[in-house]
Amino acid sequence: MPTSKKYIAALLTILILPALLFSSCAAIAEMTSDQTDNPDAVDNTQISDPDSLVEWQADGVITTNEYSNSANISANFTLFSRTDDQYVYIGIKAKASGWISIGFQPVSAKGHTGADFALGGVSSGQAYVYDLWGISKDEHSLDTKLGGTNSILAYGATESGGYTVLEFKRLLSTGDSYDQNIVHGSNNILWAYSDEDGFAAMHIAEGTAKINIP
Repeated sequence: MPTSKKYIAALLTILILPALLFSSCAAIAEMTSDQTDNPDAVDNTQISDPDSLVEWQADGVITTNEYSNSANISANFTLFSRTDDQYVYIGIKAKASGWISIGFQPVSAKGHTGADFALGGVSSGQAYVYDLWGISKDEHSLDTKLGGTNSILAYGATESGGYTVLEFKRLLSTGDSYDQNIVHGSNNILWAYSDEDGFAAMHIAEGTAKINIP
């Protein structure tokens, strides 16, 4: 009987061990997959000749050499930027018939908290833009409702052919508690767009990225 028990134990070990090894490998593979970096979180900025820049205009029309940097954040979302000593000028073009937005310097890539948003578009033929602050993972509020100020100094937007273009200007550092500083160099952003207007409308696409501001 002892010999028989040893034989059975050895046989069970031979049968079970490969299954355990396979299970462990599968778990490791799954964990590795979950930890893959967001493919949007890359800096793919293109820089044009700063000396050839034309005057920036808040008209919702992005012209050649109006911006010094451009980045294709996704197939349907392109971000343009330029700066001077005090101001940053942003242009966004997205395949959307509602609002489009960008949020600067979120606390985490997994939510809105602490992000400084500009969200705008065209409604009933009129351009609009909101200055928003991420108050939780899924919520944001107007800066003015929180005791801050609207830091968007100039803006314009157009909608045509299934695309919306938003342009706006603000200080690099506003001094508002509900704004984030935009820095020369690398900036973390959230981006999103919707097929409806008004900041209460849900997005149809969103993501994160790391962009370069000149």
